[in-house]
Amino acid sequence: MNTSNLFKLNLFLIALGLLLLGACGPKIEKTVQINTEATAMGPFFAGPNSFIAEYEVDLSSIEGLEGVSKEQLKSIGINSIKVTLREADSLTFDSFHSASLQLVGANTGMQSIAIKNPISSDNQETALDVSEEADIVDYFKNGKISFVLDLDFVDDSYADELGAIIELDLTVKHK
Repeated sequence: MNTSNLFKLNLFLIALGLLLLGACGPKIEKTVQINTEATAMGPFFAGPNSFIAEYEVDLSSIEGLEGVSKEQLKSIGINSIKVTLREADSLTFDSFHSASLQLVGANTGMQSIAIKNPISSDNQETALDVSEEADIVDYFKNGKISFVLDLDFVDDSYADELGAIIELDLTVKHK
């Protein structure tokens, strides 16, 4: 084999290797936001009380993910989570010692994704401390997610119903 053919073969193998490497990794990374409302029925006793939100995953309705299929999702990381108490409920976060947020899916176990302990806010919104290792892509691939927001009440509350808006800022990697 002469030098010219050997050079062409090496060039071809390098190009093929680069093509394969490029095809393996995520190609697109986008920051998106999702919101859902978690509610609970009272009365609420001092200590942990769970607020539940059912979220049906519809990627076409999430701005920035239109046209992306569940099969194209590679990873979903959490940048931040904000919880806002409903204004109509007249509560502030000084009514709670702590807050935690877990996800549950039909084919996935429960995963704790954020916590705030202690809560040092006297207004209606607080940012939770996000688990850095949380990758929630499997929850989005399975279609339906239950958000479980546990709020640790300082005192009893005899409200009929309370609610909170959960806002997630996510980094989605997909092909």
